[in-house]
Amino acid sequence: MQVQEVNRLLKEFEQMQGMMKKMKGGGLMKMMKRMGGMKGMPKMPGMG
Repeated sequence: MQVQEVNRLLKEFEQMQGMMKKMKGGGLMKMMKRMGGMKGMPKMPGMG
């Protein structure tokens, strides 16, 4: 693995963490509804 790859993965991970924090305030359902128009997204268990 190259350093650039690791840095990219770390950046993506940090972005995901930031999103998760935002979602904790009930933003998750809003986002899922907004993404509901996106076909081909895997359904997460417990999402109805």
